[in-house]
Amino acid sequence: MNEQVTLHEKRPPESRAANAQRYLKPHYEVQELKDAYHVRVFMPGVAKDGVKITLEKDRIFVEGSRRELSEASWKPIFREIPHADFRLQLELNVDIDESSIEARTDSGVLNLKLPVSEAARPRSITVE
Repeated sequence: MNEQVTLHEKRPPESRAANAQRYLKPHYEVQELKDAYHVRVFMPGVAKDGVKITLEKDRIFVEGSRRELSEASWKPIFREIPHADFRLQLELNVDIDESSIEARTDSGVLNLKLPVSEAARPRSITVE
C-alpha cells in the first residue's frame, strides 16, 4: 500500500490569527575581523528604542519592533510590506567578551561588534 502523506502548517482560528504576533527574519551579514565579529542586521523602520538585544550562553537574540507608519483610519487596498516585527537568533561558536559588546543603529541598520575573548584568540607558540 503506497499512501501519500501531506503535512500542513497548523494555523490558529481566524479570530486568534488577527491578534497573533508576526515576526520576520531580517537580512544580516557577518564579517570576521582580527579580534572581533561585525554583524549588520537590516531592520527597516526600526528606531533605536525599538531594538532589543539579549545574550544567553552561546546565543544572541535580536528583536526589532517597528511602529505602524499609517494612521489607524487608513485602510490600504494593497500592501506589499507586511507589518511585522523582526526577530533573529544567532549561535555563537566562539567565546565573546560580553563586557565589550558594542551596538549602534543607523537608518534601520543595527551594527554589532562582538569582540572575541582574549582566551579564545589564536596565538603563536614559540618552540624552544
